[in-house]
Amino acid sequence: MPTLFQRILENLGLSPKEVQVLGALLQSGSMFASLIAKNANLNRTTTYGILKSLIEKGLVSSSRKGGTIKYQSIDIALLPGYVARKRDQLQESEIQLRELIPQIKLLKEKSQLLPKIQFFEGEEGVKQAYEDTLENNKSKELYDFTGTDAVFRKMGSEWVAYYIKKRTDLGIRCFDIAPDSDRTRSSMGEDKKYLRVTKLLPGEFSFNTEIDIYDNKVAIFSFSQDNPVAVIIEDANIAQTMKTLFRYIDTTIPEKGI
Repeated sequence: MPTLFQRILENLGLSPKEVQVLGALLQSGSMFASLIAKNANLNRTTTYGILKSLIEKGLVSSSRKGGTIKYQSIDIALLPGYVARKRDQLQESEIQLRELIPQIKLLKEKSQLLPKIQFFEGEEGVKQAYEDTLENNKSKELYDFTGTDAVFRKMGSEWVAYYIKKRTDLGIRCFDIAPDSDRTRSSMGEDKKYLRVTKLLPGEFSFNTEIDIYDNKVAIFSFSQDNPVAVIIEDANIAQTMKTLFRYIDTTIPEKGI
């Protein structure tokens, strides 16, 4: 099965094993579970569970003849319609979720039991933490100590471009202090376009982390090669201290860096 087709199926919310089973059926038509398991490279018990899940999702049907059951996939020509229905369901879920957000935030503000420290692990977790710096930034200001090279190396230029564009579209101004490097200087060339002011530390003071300060939060990102992590600390005193430290360092650096 083409890699692109596998990726499309996974984007529908299917697990890799569900993609294997569905792919086997799409390529071979109606089959018994034992043959599906063989073609999908799975054991029979696992295959039965996956077939049940795919049937519930409307992607596979079954028919009994005598004492045996054969399974077949949805007609491939119907898959675009299935994708369209899923898209509509997601859009409806997004609308409902946005309507619920104020209620959930209100409950959070009233509750004293909710933690004020959030931990995020892995690239997707780190991306989610970055979203908080945008979606929950009432002041529309972001103070960053940024290890630019580390961010690009671990998160990738495509995601970085997405994040910067979204921040700009939301009208969030960024004040950035970063170690001097070719990539940082290249990025500085677009400061005006992206509502950003960058100041440089000497290159020997490079670091593989980022600290973002916004509202009453401090987000700390560590770009480990194997497992990046992020921590968001929500505390007015800590955030204010970090803003004060940022402003002090910022005043010691001339506009064009040291």
